Amino acid sequence: MIQRIQSLYLVVVVATCILLFFFPMIEYVSPGGTYKLFVTGMKSYSDLPGNLFFLQTLPLLILTISSLILALITIFLFKKRRVQFLLVNINVFLNVLLIGLVFLLYSRLFETAFGGGSILPTYLFGTYIPLISLVFLVLASRSIRKDEALVKSTDRLR
Repeated sequence: MIQRIQSLYLVVVVATCILLFFFPMIEYVSPGGTYKLFVTGMKSYSDLPGNLFFLQTLPLLILTISSLILALITIFLFKKRRVQFLLVNINVFLNVLLIGLVFLLYSRLFETAFGGGSILPTYLFGTYIPLISLVFLVLASRSIRKDEALVKSTDRLR
């Protein structure tokens, strides 16, 4: 199962989903302190450190966990290429949704919450992790499609 290239791509996707829990996505520096957006919530690094806005960031957490679980399930479905291809495409959709939420919704939502629109977000490494995951999901999808085409071509020769 691991000898197939798409399984290695999916292992990288699992690793990137795990990394997303440890790296902040967006940073806001305001006169009231520094705030960093993680998938587990907004964390404050000011005089009163702690977690803020957990319920608002719950969709990020759900999308990250579902992408992680879906990638793990997809790795072990190596004998069912069509199902594997479908699950990878669903995972691509989840990652696109995650990227869209971070760039379009959450960057502006907390920008207005902390500074009334005067504080600009700083995108950190965690923002680009779903993009890396998306690239490897597309590569896995292409590899699964090539495997399916190879199997179909050998069936024609029999």
